[in-house]
Amino acid sequence: MLDEIVKRLSELSMVKAIALSGSKTSEINDASSDWDIYVYSDSRVPTEERKRIFGEIMQHSRIDCSPFEEGDECLDSNGQCYDIMYRSLEWTEWQVDDVWRKHNARIGYTTCFLYNIKTSRILFDRDGWFRRLQEELSGPYPEELRENIIRKNMSIIDGDGESTFLIQAELAHKRNDIISENHRLSAILASAFDVLFAYNEVFHPGEKKLLGYSHLLCHAMPKDFDEKCRKAIRTLGTDDFIPSLRAFTASLHSFLGKSSS
Repeated sequence: MLDEIVKRLSELSMVKAIALSGSKTSEINDASSDWDIYVYSDSRVPTEERKRIFGEIMQHSRIDCSPFEEGDECLDSNGQCYDIMYRSLEWTEWQVDDVWRKHNARIGYTTCFLYNIKTSRILFDRDGWFRRLQEELSGPYPEELRENIIRKNMSIIDGDGESTFLIQAELAHKRNDIISENHRLSAILASAFDVLFAYNEVFHPGEKKLLGYSHLLCHAMPKDFDEKCRKAIRTLGTDDFIPSLRAFTASLHSFLGKSSS
């Protein structure tokens, strides 16, 4: 079915590249993974064309249903799920330019999009544009990007400001607001992993299986990183939550301080 999807979509003139990414091309895969197919085009792939194509080859399809990126969800006759997502060439180039070339950091997940592009398996590439993008992302990790990610995310975790994630977590704990505690914990973990992957000069693989990926991709990690991470999560909503969170962030500072000395 994958070949048929590629064949049908590649016949549309606006489609310039099709790539397989997500869990199916990751280094930590499992049998429950869906097929994540990314379609890159220089103009929008019309909804009617998508309805026609997937109506002919799929058992069931939901068109234009993705809440994150424009996309379709389809099931074949064997019950296999395909997520087809659509990206413009202009938007894709902007993402690469802003992070990879201009070295702008985000709060968490800075290089996830770059990881998605770099680790994709090309299924169709009309003019070689996608291949050239992958080759560019295979170059040396920019030191300025590395420094910007670490500085920006460590600052928001527990820097000098009054609105850091750690201070917000402490206020939430004082208010007995476990929902807010959970939000701040998630934000701290997102920034911590962004720092960890940047320090090791590897792209951030996304939100799933992060502890596994950190050991697979990173050559250096804070001492007892897994246990401190798990303890912060386990103590959420208890009196041990803030001490555990402080121990986790302190371990990250100690790691960065020793590594830079």
